Amino acid sequence: MPSILKAIKTSDFTYEMDDYHVEIINAPDDCDWSRWGMLDDRRSTRMYCFKKDTEDQLYQFILDGEVYKFEEDMLLTITGVSDAQNNKKIAMLSTPNFEEFVGINDKDEEGNPKEGAPFLPIPQNYHVYMQTKDDQTIIDQFLWTEGTRNFRPNGITRSWFNICAFPEDTDWGRWTMTYDSNHYQLSLPAYVYYAFKQGSNSEIYFGRYGADGCKEDPNSDGEYYTAYSYEPDKHPEDVEGDQYYGQAKCGNIKIEGLSEDVQVSDISVVFDGNNTHMYLMID
Repeated sequence: MPSILKAIKTSDFTYEMDDYHVEIINAPDDCDWSRWGMLDDRRSTRMYCFKKDTEDQLYQFILDGEVYKFEEDMLLTITGVSDAQNNKKIAMLSTPNFEEFVGINDKDEEGNPKEGAPFLPIPQNYHVYMQTKDDQTIIDQFLWTEGTRNFRPNGITRSWFNICAFPEDTDWGRWTMTYDSNHYQLSLPAYVYYAFKQGSNSEIYFGRYGADGCKEDPNSDGEYYTAYSYEPDKHPEDVEGDQYYGQAKCGNIKIEGLSEDVQVSDISVVFDGNNTHMYLMID
C-alpha cells in the first residue's frame, strides 16, 4: 500500500504537516498507485487509482471515518483516452452545486447547445486531468457524465487548457489541481494548478485559472484563450464584484513540518468546503 501523509492549508502560502497517515483498506491487488487522484464532492472525500495494466479504468475509495475504504463493484471508465495523452499521472477535482454553461463538446457547429446537452459543471461534477504527451504545459480535461460511470473529454470553454508563465524549474512530473472556492465562490479562479519546484519536497508553485493564455486559440480568429498562469500581471485586476477578495492568484507555497529525509513522489490537493488538505505520496 502507498504511504500518504497529509498537511492542512493555514494561509495562502503555507501548509502545515499533521500526524495523520492515510490508511486504505480492502484495496484490490491490482491497484496501480503510481496513478492516483483525490477529490471532495461536499458529501465525502474520494480517492481513485488506476486498475493495473489498463489505460482508462479507475477504482474508487470513500473516506469512511478515518480510513479510505474500497467501494466494491465501482469501476469508472475514462473514455476518449488516446495516444495523445500521458496517463501516467492524473489530477482530479470536484466542482460544487451550480450550473454554468453547456460544454464545448456539447455544441453544434454554430455554437448552439445540442439537444439534451447538460450544463457544466453539473452538481457534484467530477473532473479528471491528464497532460498531453507532446507538451507538459497542456492538460486535457475529462468530465463525469451524470448517471453513468464514464468520464469523457469536455469543458466549459474547451477540453484542454494551457499552463503558462510558470518558473523554469517547475517539476512537471509532480503536479495536481483542485477547486478551492473558499475565497472564490462560484468563480473560475477557484480552479488551481499546483506543481513542485524541481529538487524540492517542500516548495510548490501555484497558479489560478483566469489569466490570458500564451498561445492563440486554434478555434478562434487569433484570440488568446484563458489559461492557468503563475504570472500575476496576466490576471485581471481586482475590481468590485470580481470575487477575488484580495486573495493571492499565484505564488510559492511552503510545506512546514515535513521531515528533510522525506521524498515526495506525488501530490493531491482537496478542498472539502471548509479546509484545503494536501496529500503527499511518499517513496
